[in-house]
Amino acid sequence: MRLGILGGTFDPIHLGHIKVAEFCLKKLNLDLILFIPSGNPPLKKASADYIHRLEMVKLAIKEYKYFKVSELEKIKFRNDPTYTYDTLNTIRKFYPKAEVIFLIGEDNVPELKRWYKYNELFKYANFVVLSRDVNSRKSLTNLEYYNKLQFLNMPLIDISSNTIRNNIMNNLPVDGLLPKDVEKYIIDNRLYRRDNL
Repeated sequence: MRLGILGGTFDPIHLGHIKVAEFCLKKLNLDLILFIPSGNPPLKKASADYIHRLEMVKLAIKEYKYFKVSELEKIKFRNDPTYTYDTLNTIRKFYPKAEVIFLIGEDNVPELKRWYKYNELFKYANFVVLSRDVNSRKSLTNLEYYNKLQFLNMPLIDISSNTIRNNIMNNLPVDGLLPKDVEKYIIDNRLYRRDNL
């Protein structure tokens, strides 16, 4: 089994995430992609609570046969950080025979050295970097773990969670950026509104 891992804050999950997953499923010949909303990442703060982000991922992928959501990073204790190292360790126990492929955006690659036990992560998964520009890789070649990375060229998908949050906060449209059920969930729960900040 070839198991893809797509983690992130998904704050909120958008159509770009879905397109990335569909592209990787096909190009990497994956059997399943696990979407893992981050619990309490030490290097990035989410705007929406975990439970909202989890529910939005569930809504976004419910029609996709080869996508599944994982609650591995559900926060048990409010201030406990959640680490990719622990998550991959647990995935190995659940899927002992799987070939695990961890999908990561190229912009996150330099940050890897700040991740908890980053050197050990490569024991648990093959890291595939989603790259938009061959030339941009040159700036990464000096990283000590560069040779442990695989690169997958993919088309530009110009959607970001940050843009969506800003649009909602400023009462601007988000048409064509979100799955319809996710957009409805955000409206119903009044997420990312200025009066909730």
